[in-house]
Amino acid sequence: MTERLWLWGLRVLWASLPWSVGRLLGEALEGSSGAFATTAAAGAWGAWALGLTALLTPHTVSLTALRVLAPAVLAAACWATVAAGPSAGAALALAFAAVATVGAMSPLVGDRFIDATSYGYERRSALRAPAAVLTGALAPTWALTVGGVAAGPLLWAAGHRVLGPLASAAGWLIAAAGIRAMHSLARRWLVFVPAGLVLHDRTALTSPALFRRPVVTSLGPAPAGSDARDFTAGAGGLVFELRLAEPVAVTPARSGDPEKVSALLLVPTRPAVVLAEARERRIATMPP
Repeated sequence: MTERLWLWGLRVLWASLPWSVGRLLGEALEGSSGAFATTAAAGAWGAWALGLTALLTPHTVSLTALRVLAPAVLAAACWATVAAGPSAGAALALAFAAVATVGAMSPLVGDRFIDATSYGYERRSALRAPAAVLTGALAPTWALTVGGVAAGPLLWAAGHRVLGPLASAAGWLIAAAGIRAMHSLARRWLVFVPAGLVLHDRTALTSPALFRRPVVTSLGPAPAGSDARDFTAGAGGLVFELRLAEPVAVTPARSGDPEKVSALLLVPTRPAVVLAEARERRIATMPP
């Protein structure tokens, strides 16, 4: 119920953006040339429509699109506030854009969109992104992706007949690489399947690893000083330990060499949900 309410609230908020952020952008573009203003407005409407479509069709691809577009709306609202000047309307637009961005980045939305790709009696739970990515590479990658998409058409509309096409060609190539890199963050899951658990994380493993239910002896918060093999990829948050009755062969992404592990560490975005699902599926758990 919480997931549904959160998601529908975000959908309603996004649907209202043309009357808040959209109006502010219109004011900021009033002094621009006709071609530039038309191109910027068309891009804004396209981004809004794409974001609304993503919100209405939960999927890992939609999640990536939403998490690229929502911060772009906030960035556009910030630029428009500077260009048009502070006002009550600008404050409202900034608030709406900020809430939309926080909502898009929330674990509730991420888990819901990732689980929407489940098959049959599966339950996919998102894993936290590596801390080094969140604090380092993510922001520049996002900026290059959004800038790569927008810079060329805007330069072209501003009258740069040579630089515009060149920026478009280079920018779209950069954006494609950026989207692919960011989409990899939406494809990191702990999957509950009828046979047990699957760790699907290409940043940690070269291929998904299945841990059968009879082999799993416990799943839960890792004790201090755990000797389990670290597959968290440096993610922050509550670390879980998955302990096994017998070693299982996995192939770490860093080395590429198969090895056997009897315990491993991972970091789910919603620990309580993972524990509840494990208990429902009769997988041994440790108390939080």
